[in-house]
Amino acid sequence: MKKRHQQKLIFLSLSLILLINIPFVFAYNSDVSVLGFPLFYFFIFVIWLISVVISFSILKKYSD
Repeated sequence: MKKRHQQKLIFLSLSLILLINIPFVFAYNSDVSVLGFPLFYFFIFVIWLISVVISFSILKKYSD
């Protein structure tokens, strides 16, 4: 894997750390529900799903 693609994965990891940081977690910690799930769980699941899709696309597209 090229250094450029490793940098993309590192950037993704750092952005995930920032998104699942305390201020963002408190912002989505409320009694509101989306599709029957609390907003907090929905937010965490969507962030996780997006990160898996982005990681897969980077690794699939740029694997050597």
